[in-house]
Parts: sequence; structure tokens; C-alpha cells
Amino acid sequence: MLKNIVQYVKNDDFYINIWKNKINIVNFKEIVVLEENKIVILSPYNKVIIKGSNLSINKLLDSEILITGIFTLIEFGE
Repeated sequence: MLKNIVQYVKNDDFYINIWKNKINIVNFKEIVVLEENKIVILSPYNKVIIKGSNLSINKLLDSEILITGIFTLIEFGE
């Protein structure tokens, strides 16, 4: 039971939540590109490329980011 609690508290999984005008990314490594129409995030596995307009960061923690704007493309790549 203690192992389950530790895994819940120390969640290392990379995941993305996508809503209409928000993208929440958890356990990312690095912000590679930060522009008004393009944001590139480095995940533990690959790059996440987000394109659109009026892109901005609303929340930034050590390993969590909340991006808002109008999204036209969300892509995973090398």
C-alpha cells in the first residue's frame, strides 16, 4: 500500500491534457522554442510541437506547463 501512495505522490509519467484553448503538459524536460505562433516542448520521449496563434504560457512549474491560445496543430516528432 505504501508503494502505491509513493507512486501517486511521485508521478513521473509524461502526459498531455488538451482542452479547447488550453494544453497542460506534465513532466516535460525543456522548452525548446517559445514564440507567439509556435511552442516546442522536449518530453522524455520526443518533441511536442504546438502551432497556432496567440500562444502563451499561463502556468510554469518545474515540470508542468499550461499553454493557452488557438491551436491549429499538435504534433509529436523526433
